[in-house]
This record gives sequence, C-alpha cells and structure tokens, in this order.
Amino acid sequence: VGAALPVDVLTYEEKTLSAILRVVSSGLVKLWSALTLLGFYQNRRCAFRVLQTSPFLLALSGNSRELVL
Repeated sequence: VGAALPVDVLTYEEKTLSAILRVVSSGLVKLWSALTLLGFYQNRRCAFRVLQTSPFLLALSGNSRELVL
C-alpha cells in the first residue's frame, strides 16, 4: 500500500505456470526485487524465474531465434 506499484498481468498460462507482466520501466527493479524476496504465497513455497524483459511488448510475442521463413 505504501509502496504500491501498478502491475498488469497480460497473459497467464496455468499449464506452464508462466505469465507476461507489464510494469512501467521505472518500476522494473522494484518488481524484480519483490519477486526475488517472495518465498511463500498462501503457505506454499514459490520461486520466480525471469525469462525475458523488453521495453516493447511486440518483442515478447516471439523468439527471433526460432523464426521460420
């Protein structure tokens, strides 16, 4: 509340437990720190792995290394 940071969950895939989060660039370090410090949620252990970051949402839509022409 005192240090609230607006974060949008754009997509969430329950099968792989992966999500795309959107946060203003000035809040990236705060969000990353909060995820790093969170070890339990609802009395269950949890951990987060950041796979990719980008200032552009379009860049997250695909992987150029897997591009097939």
